[in-house]
Amino acid sequence: MRIIPTIVVSVAILLGAALGSGPATAAPKPDSGTGVLIRDCVDVPNRDVGRGSTGEYVREVQCLLNWAIAPSTFGPIAEDGQFGSITERKVIKFQQCANALGAGLAVDGRVGPRTAPHLEWWAAHSAYIC
Repeated sequence: MRIIPTIVVSVAILLGAALGSGPATAAPKPDSGTGVLIRDCVDVPNRDVGRGSTGEYVREVQCLLNWAIAPSTFGPIAEDGQFGSITERKVIKFQQCANALGAGLAVDGRVGPRTAPHLEWWAAHSAYIC
């Protein structure tokens, strides 16, 4: 008899997602960082990065952007650890898409403490943000 409540809860979750209350249409509720590897991206401590930044966290950001935004919206970018103009433009696109869902992010092309949790959340889900 314990199977029935599990089925009811599962159906309710699936139905909620199908009706638009699931993660594909809602802005994420970012947490303070879980330290969980997302997709096949490197996982290093977050820091505030923008144009001119380099290193492993930039590689992580580039990887997450490739998972969060549909290739038809903005093509895949190199995961080379160099935060140049293309990475900056893709971050801006991500921030614009997140804001269309109510995120309230500054559209500045930087990945800092407000943008990073949203980026991680979207990259971890099966739906693209845009």
